[in-house]
Amino acid sequence: MAGTDVHDLSGIALFADLTLAQIEHVDHSFEEHWFEPDERAQRQGMPSSGFFVILDGEAERRVDGEPIVGSGPDGRAARLRRGDWFGELAIFFDEPALTDVVAVRPLHTIVLQPDRLTAFLHDYPQVMYRLLLGEARRLRTR
Repeated sequence: MAGTDVHDLSGIALFADLTLAQIEHVDHSFEEHWFEPDERAQRQGMPSSGFFVILDGEAERRVDGEPIVGSGPDGRAARLRRGDWFGELAIFFDEPALTDVVAVRPLHTIVLQPDRLTAFLHDYPQVMYRLLLGEARRLRTR
């Protein structure tokens, strides 16, 4: 992926346990993708177009066009920000996505094609472990 600073990727918790050489490999395995505000990065009811990691920007999950309310005390829509990811569950279960993910402001992501996710996680068990921790956190805060 041209143009991404590998040191920028090392600042993302999902990749924090990787060596610089491994991060450089990640840099070449993923593609960059940008989304404008109100553009859907993931479409509810459609197969996942990839495993996305947010580098910059903000997005929200929506079901049937309505934002999902967050579990925080303010009750605002659940937002995805730098270091968050999406698309993995639809890939793992080979099912359509349960939510839309819509850019709230310009969204800069990296994406791994669906057919490459399993092999990538086998090659980088540190990332698989951090992904598992993230999924557990999501369940815990519901």
